[in-house]
Amino acid sequence: MTETLFNLVGQARDLSRPDDDEALAFYGALFSRLPRAGLRLAPVTRFLGYQSPGAAGRTRHLFGVEVEALTVLPEGLTGWSFGNDTLMRRSEERSTARPLRWLWSAMPNEDGCGTVGEFVDDEGRPYWLSAQSYFRPDGQGAVDDSIQLVEPDPTWPQQYAAFVPELIGLLGSDVALRVEHYGSTAIPGIPAKPVLDILVEVPSFAVAKARAMPRFNRLNWDYWWHAEHMLFVRRDGLMGARTHHVHLAPNGHRLWEGLRFRDHLRAHPADAQAYAALKRELAAAHGRDRERYTLAKTEFVSAILARAGA
Repeated sequence: MTETLFNLVGQARDLSRPDDDEALAFYGALFSRLPRAGLRLAPVTRFLGYQSPGAAGRTRHLFGVEVEALTVLPEGLTGWSFGNDTLMRRSEERSTARPLRWLWSAMPNEDGCGTVGEFVDDEGRPYWLSAQSYFRPDGQGAVDDSIQLVEPDPTWPQQYAAFVPELIGLLGSDVALRVEHYGSTAIPGIPAKPVLDILVEVPSFAVAKARAMPRFNRLNWDYWWHAEHMLFVRRDGLMGARTHHVHLAPNGHRLWEGLRFRDHLRAHPADAQAYAALKRELAAAHGRDRERYTLAKTEFVSAILARAGA
């Protein structure tokens, strides 16, 4: 008999990019709707997402909220019951069961946090884990997660150095091949979100996921497959303030260009101050939209990288 590992209720959609307006609208609508949809939610539950490559460059996105049981489904939503060898899909019209094979999986840890893993369906289509975030449906304990810049803190490098041994201990030195402090908290004299950005070189995404997801599966960690890299967000508690962004990427990934950007601004204070002025302007314009805030810096970053590579 198939054991039920977890149940999700949400939607599936084929999207062209993970960070364009279509994708932002898809995820934004589900974030706001699902906690208030009258579903059977535990006092602490999670958002969970999967992605799978499709035809014509589009990707299947499956995103939902974990529920205690699949009962009545609100209009337009689908339910999925994940078993150890079967995936049950339930909609308003019908229910279907299909075999699945887990590529890797991890059972609930000592904190009671849920099963995670990646799987292949009966058509041989792989689904990779793309999102996981724990929350309280009643909203208690939630902090303001908008972009708030603070003046430079001279202790940021020391905070980074103190965190590195813990990070390597979680991942293992065979997965955390190199660790770097980057982002605005690594550039002296400019304002930043009070969140340490840390870049970790890993052997591959497949190896990193199988190690990192179970070990970072805690109530104070979020996970997002964001623009083709792995991002783990550490908070100071469930739904608390962000304290660390841990980015995992193999050597040669475009994310490593961030070190050239960091080093250029460290060596060119005038460019660093121009970047600081841009950050203040964008934080005022897009303070509640992290994706747009980040995208709006792209032109400036590209211009600096072009000069840094000259």
